[in-house]
Amino acid sequence: MNTTDEAQLIIDASERESDLLWASGFLAGDAFTWLKDARGSAVMLTDLEFGRGQKEASVDEVLSYSAHEKAARSEAGDPVPFEDVVLQLLRERAIQRVRVPARFPLQVADHLRRADVEVCCSRDPFFPKRSIKRADEIACLEESQAATEAAMLMAIDAVRRSEPGEGKVLQLDGEPLTSERLKSMVRSFLLEKGYQIGPFIIAPGDQGCDPHDVGSGPLHAEETIIIDIYPQHMTHRYWGDMTRTVVRGTATEQQKKMHAAVLEAQQRAIDLIRPGASGDAIHQRVQQVFVDAGFPTEKRDGTWVGFFHGTGHGVGLDIHEPPRIARNGPVLEEGIVVTVEPGLYYPGLGGCRIEDVVLVTGDGCRNFNRAGKHLEV
Repeated sequence: MNTTDEAQLIIDASERESDLLWASGFLAGDAFTWLKDARGSAVMLTDLEFGRGQKEASVDEVLSYSAHEKAARSEAGDPVPFEDVVLQLLRERAIQRVRVPARFPLQVADHLRRADVEVCCSRDPFFPKRSIKRADEIACLEESQAATEAAMLMAIDAVRRSEPGEGKVLQLDGEPLTSERLKSMVRSFLLEKGYQIGPFIIAPGDQGCDPHDVGSGPLHAEETIIIDIYPQHMTHRYWGDMTRTVVRGTATEQQKKMHAAVLEAQQRAIDLIRPGASGDAIHQRVQQVFVDAGFPTEKRDGTWVGFFHGTGHGVGLDIHEPPRIARNGPVLEEGIVVTVEPGLYYPGLGGCRIEDVVLVTGDGCRNFNRAGKHLEV
């Protein structure tokens, strides 16, 4: 901000808008107003949230919505709409120009513009420096990844303890082990640790060839099973993200070859991650590993096979954040936390993906994960 009459402005619920949570430090399920101008940062909260905001918000001022609503009323004292209260706040602080995120409420923007407030929309990311994680954020991400890894080990152990039954359907404790059953086990495990998780992936066989197919039905021996777990801590809101691919029993030689290629590609990417490295160049090196191993990326019968997604993405208060380790990916900086998750997908053979989360350090990167990457269990 270059002038005293300009501000950044966000209106949303921080439970769903991570930029607002990052800026305010205040978690709320209902929308509230945050701004930053020459006087500092502030949130405007209802009476319901005001006291909690004073204790929890990481801002210079906590302002009363009801006081500003009263000041915005006409001489007759009639109630005014929300956007008039926001306008009152801006006029009170002599703000004539606001910079807002792409998801800013259109109704409020139109109202401010009619009142001669200039509203400028910023491209994502609204706060570019969010990608460089503070020490406290790194600690939260490590905590979330440790819980994710514990859930992964529990899920893999359940597959390991299962036995093939009729038609090679896996049986655990006398009941079929399905994608749904194993997900329920993972969900309960994480909930007890304070994590929430929406739809996630346990995809057997050819279901795993669509990287975002969550998977369904019975799990079978001798088929690839992609397990991709990504929970969010219910208090500090930072995510974990981890993938392993396993086969219960003996894998085929081609499954072993595919898994070995993915493992080599992931290690190549991890070895290349450091400040100044290009996300695009790292992604290209991963692609070359697959080409050299005899796993082409191409369309077959109108469907992509091979490696047709990015190598990794940032993770933090959002499960997918900048930067991307992918085509046209930017130069990496120290303090960024990214996933490293190459994969291969061939119907008839199955899918394979391996994913860890790493922190870019001064001379390379540090892997948050410790778990093994064995195919056969």
